[in-house]
Parts: sequence; C-alpha cells; structure tokens
Amino acid sequence: MKKIFIIGIMCVMGAMGAKAQFDETNNLFYHLVRTPQSNYLNPAFYPIKTTFYINLPGTELQFGSPLAMTDVIHYDKSSQTTVIDLDNILSCLSKENKFRLGANVNVFGFGFKVKNMFFTFSSRLTNTVNMGLPVSAIDALRVGNMNDDGTVRPVVELMSGDVVNATSYLETALGAAYSFDDLHLTVGLRAKLLYGVLNIRTDNTKLEFVTDPSMDSVTARMYYEVQSAACVPYDTATGFDINVGDLFNLGKANTGLAFDLGAKYDWGPFTFSLAINDLSAGIHWKNNVITWRPQGGQGVIEFTGMDVSSILDHGEMSTDSLSAYIEERLGNMTPTMVDSGDYWFAVPTKINLGASYSFAKMFRAGLLFHGQFDRGLLCKGNDGVENTFRFNTTLSCSVNLANWVEAVVGSSIVYDGESLDLFNPGFGLILTPGTFFQLYFMTDYVSSFYLTDSKAFNIKVGLGLLF
Repeated sequence: MKKIFIIGIMCVMGAMGAKAQFDETNNLFYHLVRTPQSNYLNPAFYPIKTTFYINLPGTELQFGSPLAMTDVIHYDKSSQTTVIDLDNILSCLSKENKFRLGANVNVFGFGFKVKNMFFTFSSRLTNTVNMGLPVSAIDALRVGNMNDDGTVRPVVELMSGDVVNATSYLETALGAAYSFDDLHLTVGLRAKLLYGVLNIRTDNTKLEFVTDPSMDSVTARMYYEVQSAACVPYDTATGFDINVGDLFNLGKANTGLAFDLGAKYDWGPFTFSLAINDLSAGIHWKNNVITWRPQGGQGVIEFTGMDVSSILDHGEMSTDSLSAYIEERLGNMTPTMVDSGDYWFAVPTKINLGASYSFAKMFRAGLLFHGQFDRGLLCKGNDGVENTFRFNTTLSCSVNLANWVEAVVGSSIVYDGESLDLFNPGFGLILTPGTFFQLYFMTDYVSSFYLTDSKAFNIKVGLGLLF
C-alpha cells in the first residue's frame, strides 16, 4: 500500500506543466472527517467526535476561464513587441467554452447527534454567472470578410446562442444520516427548498454582417431576447418594487425542490462512499418573468457610408444631427418589455464517488471522482438547451499536525466538457483552537501560481463551532 501511494504522488507531481480548468465544488473537503463542511458533499458524512456543531457565515469564490492572459497576449521576441495572438486564442476555444464566476455564502447551519442519527440544517445563497466567449467574432477579426481564396464571405457571424445566463437562489436544507453500526454502513438524505432570487438569460441572440459582393454596402442583422425573472416585480419607471410580504409568500415565489442522497461504508482503514446531490427539476421561474426584444422585430441596419457634412457645422459636431442619424438606423433595436410565460432552469446535478485510507488516524489519503451535469434551460421547443457533463478526479492527502491543526493538499484531473487537464493543485488549513472554535481556509483548482497564467481558482473561508 505504501508503494502504491508513493507512485500516485509521483504521477501527480510529474504532471505539473498542465493547465487547469474550472469546477464549482471544492473537493478537498470531501475526505476531511473532522469538518462539518464535508456534509455538503455527502449527506452521510458528519464530523467524528462531535455531538453538536454550528456553521457560522462563510464565503466561497469561484472563477474559471478557458483563456489565461498569456493565451491572449504574449511578447514576440523576434519583433520585440507585445502582440495579441488571435490564432492561439481560437486554438484554445470552442463554442461551448464559458467564462464562469460564482460567489456563494453559507448563511447559517448546525447539526446534532442523537444516538445513531445525525440531523443537519443549512442555508446558503448561491450566485453563478456564465458567459459565452465570442469565438465567431474573434475569427472575424482574424480573417475579416474574405475567404482564403480571396472571395468575399457573404455572411460573417459575430455572435449567436445564449450569450449570458446568471442565477441567484437561496437554498434551505434539512438532512439526516443513520449509522448501521453492525454493518459499518451510514446512509444520508437531505431535502432542499430552492428559493429563486434572480435569473437572467439571453435566448436566440444573433448578430451577423452581410456583405454585398460589389462591396458597396454592409448590412447588419441583429436580434436579441433578454429574459429575466426575480423574486420582486420590476417597473421601468420605478425599478424593483420590494414588498416584504411577497418575499416570504412561497405561493408567489419562484421555487424548486432538490434532494441529496449519500452512503458510506467503513472497512477497516478504508472508507468507500457515494453521493448524488441536487436531484431536481430545477427552479420554476413563474413570477415577475419579463422579456426584452427589439421593437421592430429583427433589426436590420444597412450601411452605405456616412455624409459627415450632415452632422458637422463649421468643424463642430451637431449632437442633434448625430442623435437623429443614430436613431434612424438603430431605432428599431430599442428594447420593448413584454410579459413572458414561465420556465424551468435546472440546478446542476452532481455525483461524488470516493475512497480513502487512514494511516493510524494521523494521515488520510483519498481519491474522489466528481461529475457534474449541467442541463441549463428546461423548456419545450427550446433548441439552445445546454447539456454539458464535466468531471474531475481528485487525489488528496490530509495530515493532523496537532490535535487542533489539520492540513490538506491535493490535485485534480479535470475534464470540462471540451479538454482534459492533468494538474490542478489545491491546499487548505483547518484550525480548531480549544477543540471547539474552527477556522478553515481552502483553495482548489489553482491553475497557476502566476497571475498571467491563471485560468481558475476556488477559494473558501469560514468559521464554525464544534462541541
């Protein structure tokens, strides 16, 4: 066993040159048996030697991008200039790549043990933003409207699909775990109420240029739909109308249900575990749903040149003439607000499959497979449903340096739906002075310690009380 462990560490260290991708889960918590945060990843987990705990507010920040700064800009030694390498950017991107940003807050939580059962309560606010990167626009900058054989490209696409989606929701959960001592088996279940705060998404957004073969004119065709739903109504004149009574009326809220299932089996120093989290149809956004569309339907702008004399008067620009010129060409793109029908937006479903080995209760090595299924918009007749499966496998090691100090290091092999990366390091520190006050700091998926090479990170900090 010791030889196998050493070989595994050497394989991970040997892959240090690879880049990192992004995931929404901090996997290093999974095998930490003394921290309540492992319960979020598997409802069958609860901290050992703890009868009662309180989770105080904590924060998690997530960032991920398929591009690092050095992928976009680099120094050309031959010309001694800094250049933007469009060819390299395109080689790193596909249409499925997303820029991801998340900021989650653990509001409050607690857990307590009664004989063979452990009960938990938790509440946290989840915020995520996904932005599609304009691959078509970058390609248009590289080749313009000309093909390789010198002919004119009749249509140049700059943007299409669901460009941006953002979601914010409050999750309130009740969980329970039961330990079958004779079987060395623990099973857990958690039920969650999802309260939708805000959802914004763009559907059927499209921007393209049509070039006349004679090169006499360029026509732009643009269409957009921006749909939003919120826990409070919105008015273009007054903004959000916040009514405290409506906020707590679940019958008028954008809500959903989700469930977590978990199990773990102890076999001597080995522990095997499985969890399926966020089994759900997602959040039903049915109230305060609004869609913005162009007033004139699909906007068409034809540009054949500009008579600058119409907006210049003795060398001075006439703002009224310029405004009239813009209004003439962009007037039909002015947004109009209409009420929309309800829709479902999915919460990513996750699976965790883990195994760990404890050395004399001082050192623990663990392996975790984490998969995440992103379904996006769930609506009949929608062609832009996002179905992406991302996964990673994390090898981690934790050491009890003292009774109140625990350190953990690890690395992940990550597949983000497009590419496979071999080295994504992480590390953390858990301090429990007085054996009851717990402070933790954890960072995962650190793609590079150099800011210009960094593509991803996941940072989590928080406080807790153990009794």
